[in-house]
Amino acid sequence: MRTLLAAAFAMVASDAAALSCLRPDIVSSYIRADEAEESVYLLRGTLTFDEALLPETDVLNQKQSPGAIPAQFEGFALSRDGFTIPYDREVTLQPVCFGPWCGGAASGEDAMIFAKAVGDNLLVEAAPCGGTVFYNVTEDMVDQAVACMNGDCSP
Repeated sequence: MRTLLAAAFAMVASDAAALSCLRPDIVSSYIRADEAEESVYLLRGTLTFDEALLPETDVLNQKQSPGAIPAQFEGFALSRDGFTIPYDREVTLQPVCFGPWCGGAASGEDAMIFAKAVGDNLLVEAAPCGGTVFYNVTEDMVDQAVACMNGDCSP
């Protein structure tokens, strides 16, 4: 019995030491945003903020609660014709942590961003498994977003 308990504890401990994520994609993120109670905007452009404010992985402080980071978005919002609506405003970047793993973002990089309307503010949550901020935007990703906007959002 003691061996079985030790083996069970070792499996739980090793699971806690690793974060396993499914690879996010535009279609699944769009579907999740479309099902959300809040309004969610799909934007393409650059998010500019102070990267020094991003939390770092901290195995010793797994209950850290990263603060909100003021940011500026400049680019376009999605319409049925593509990313055609000019969009330039302040947003809030909120890193999210799962244990020692925290989500991040890159300042000044071309990105496709799902931003949640919270009151008069737009909130960009950056979780460790991704799904709200996509970099290295391809034409295929843009085509998928436009197709979803026009009602053809099949995974």
